[in-house]
Amino acid sequence: GISPEIIRLHKICYDSKTQSIVIPHYDINNQLIGIRERTLVKEDEVYGKYKPAIFNKVMFNHPISLNLYNINWSKVNISNFKKVIVYESEKSTLQYASYFSPNNDISVAVCGSNLVNYQMSLLLSLGVEEVIIAFDRQYKEVGDEEYKRWIKKFYDIHNKYGKYVQISYILDRKHLLDYKDSPIDKGGDIFLKFFQERVII
Repeated sequence: GISPEIIRLHKICYDSKTQSIVIPHYDINNQLIGIRERTLVKEDEVYGKYKPAIFNKVMFNHPISLNLYNINWSKVNISNFKKVIVYESEKSTLQYASYFSPNNDISVAVCGSNLVNYQMSLLLSLGVEEVIIAFDRQYKEVGDEEYKRWIKKFYDIHNKYGKYVQISYILDRKHLLDYKDSPIDKGGDIFLKFFQERVII
């Protein structure tokens, strides 16, 4: 679901030596601050799918929590639309831009499943009025223990930041996604359904 144009725009590459996808990370001012690799070797996933890239014995690591992936590309649209969609992974922002064009891209990724103060301050600096949480489906069944923990996470985010900005949530209650899917993994049309039916606490 990621177009060649978006891959080139974001300077995504492939490292044949490590058999990894190479993902440069830029800050809000478009400065390169780190490079991550996503391994395609199943055996290497034991140590985690993602790791900092190493080139010429230099590790290009950076603190993930002090940035939002894709904010350098989407900041103007976010300011114009006053909305932002917050995904977990880089891949989801690339899919969003591919489906809806870079001119409509209002997505960022936390590269995890937590939204922290610094990241929220970046969004507020852009004048956002609504933050749409579009995290992966981290539960198998609506109502199971994982689902309850996931809902609690959403309430925690709301309790922490709801006084500053409207927060809404994309939640798959109709089993349109597979376990651990991103809300955009099944395509743009399915994502739009989630977007239109997003939940506001």
